[in-house]
Amino acid sequence: MVPVTTAAPATATRPRVRPPARRERLRPAPRLAAGIVRRPALVERLTTAADAPLALLVAPPGFGKSTLLAEWEEGDRRPFVWLRHGNVRSGVTRLIRAAHAEHDRGVVVVLDDADRVAPPVLDEIFDVAVSDVLPGLTVALASRTEPRLPLGRLRAHRLVVEVRATDLRLTVPEAALVLRREGIELDPARLHALVARTEGWPAALYLAALALRDGPGELESLGGRHHLLAAYIRDEVLSALPPDLLRFARRTSVLHELSAAAGDAILGESGSGGAVTELARVSPLLAPVDAAQDHFRWHPLVADALRAELCGSEPELEPELRRAASRWYARTGDVKRALDQASAAGDAEQTVRLLSRHILSFLTCGHHDYVSGWLSTLGSDRVADHPPLALAASLSGLIAGRLGEAQRWSAAAPRSAGAAADPVTAGLDLVSMLAASRRVAEFGHVAAVAAADPRTGRWRPFCRLLEGVSLHLTGERSRAADILDESARALAGEAPAVAALCLTQRAMIAIEASDWDLADDLTDEARRTVSDWELEHDPVMALVFAAAAAVRAHHGRSDEAKADLRAGIDLLAALGDFLPWYGAEVRILLAHASLWLVDVVRARTLLAEASRLARRTPDAVIFAHWFDEAWAHLDTLAETSLAGPSSLTIAELRILRFLPSHRSFREIAAQLNVSANTVKTQAHAIYRKLGAASRSEAVARATEAGLLGQ
Repeated sequence: MVPVTTAAPATATRPRVRPPARRERLRPAPRLAAGIVRRPALVERLTTAADAPLALLVAPPGFGKSTLLAEWEEGDRRPFVWLRHGNVRSGVTRLIRAAHAEHDRGVVVVLDDADRVAPPVLDEIFDVAVSDVLPGLTVALASRTEPRLPLGRLRAHRLVVEVRATDLRLTVPEAALVLRREGIELDPARLHALVARTEGWPAALYLAALALRDGPGELESLGGRHHLLAAYIRDEVLSALPPDLLRFARRTSVLHELSAAAGDAILGESGSGGAVTELARVSPLLAPVDAAQDHFRWHPLVADALRAELCGSEPELEPELRRAASRWYARTGDVKRALDQASAAGDAEQTVRLLSRHILSFLTCGHHDYVSGWLSTLGSDRVADHPPLALAASLSGLIAGRLGEAQRWSAAAPRSAGAAADPVTAGLDLVSMLAASRRVAEFGHVAAVAAADPRTGRWRPFCRLLEGVSLHLTGERSRAADILDESARALAGEAPAVAALCLTQRAMIAIEASDWDLADDLTDEARRTVSDWELEHDPVMALVFAAAAAVRAHHGRSDEAKADLRAGIDLLAALGDFLPWYGAEVRILLAHASLWLVDVVRARTLLAEASRLARRTPDAVIFAHWFDEAWAHLDTLAETSLAGPSSLTIAELRILRFLPSHRSFREIAAQLNVSANTVKTQAHAIYRKLGAASRSEAVARATEAGLLGQ
């Protein structure tokens, strides 16, 4: 196996006792290198199972089976006898019995590389271990493949102790030790990513360390195609497969999971079930993913290497196999994987067919990255030449907040001659107008017309949301509430992200009417929708978290409100330059939550940002009401109940940010175009509110309060 350390080997620390007979069949135990990663828990499992007549270690190459056996010998009171697999023939029973007779304390007879032993000889070893009942005898078999043994019966009668590949995987701390011994230090995020990519395969981690010596950039490209890993996988894993199984493994490597039905479907022939079963037996790197063991998955590095082999040996076949896989996944209802395969095959027509039917499902469930990935795989020219793909790209950009991208795709796509009867052209025009609209009444009118158009079809829910938002922002609360209520009910299971936004916009109307109980119900339902559909990381859900934070803070649910506030701020930061009205709404709600949580500094900042965005949508009349309420609440808090850092005014905060510098009050005044006396007065007010006696102490206390950067 590949070592997991470069330390020099150390000689064994105690002598081995050998039985006198048939010495040609024995071999010395492997030496333990001085710097190996120790596995004390596994050694304890083996040593405490001394009553089990059979120990079975099954794992692929490079998982440390031989090293663990040598560690076990160090920790067990019994002597070990190591057999040579190359000379183990019929009659090995006598050797095992002789070894047992030689040692009255019992003995462990080890056969490493048991997968190289002929099946009849293995049966003979099994019989003497399990059937002869020799007290203190354990036969340890280490194998790269699953031995043909009655494991069900052995487990039921507690006659076997097992160590599998899952047990031998290195943990993150153990992987860090392997890398460190090769002079490689990774930050926690990159280390976790590497362990996840290798799935703790010790040999792969060691080879990764060698690759990383060439530069940290190697980590991003590290996979089964990397020359170090590819050579190892080819030599130690693929070379052991019979030619027919290797060919089957290569051709089915395009599948995410391998099953008999999927194999038959993409190969256009029957018999895949037997090949899958035999592959899983001869290579533990093909592991079952379900209890029935109908579906299997290759180790990611091996799958990557197999796909590379396919591209090298049968390049013309790969796109055909992927097209067949796409059709298979589409028939079984796995649209995401069907699209993965279609885009990887460069099949624009299949991608169009699938995306046209399911684009809203992906975009309204927070899967913008999937859509972007499929489109980028096809290439910008191919997307631009297919109006339905261009519509998907432009709508993806709009929903993700990339307005420039949405407009570019919409402008690039050709319009059909019969535009009046073409829903794709109508959709492109709608996205273009939404992205360019400065006035909410404009996009509301466009959305209302589109929602009433029978060509709109699956885009109607999105249009109804925008229509309701426009009516609300322009002050028509009653009509907006009706549309939002209707849409939320209709979309609960069809477009969960749109439904959550409808509920949230409706909650804002309830807050304006001081109906906090209704707002509580609506925001709780919106949060459940986000959670149930796993939309927590979709930036467009920032509004949902902001509204939930405001309502929960108002009702005194402080812990929940703080968590929602943090989530809303994080999602807002990820959203970037989105629609101005949306950005203003989110910030206003986050500011209200901050006020109820008595975080005046954050509330001021958010309200200032919201005010700038609101000015870009001058016909959104409801914003004035929200701002008036927020500023009045803030002034009341500042005057009556706050002291310390939270009582600093905006002018004082502006002075505060200059205090860590070495500028004098006169220089600060010149920078801000105010008098030096004004700066001095405000600085002393800062000292007083922070409880500081000097400028340096004020800076220290402001830093502790989070008012200044580190």
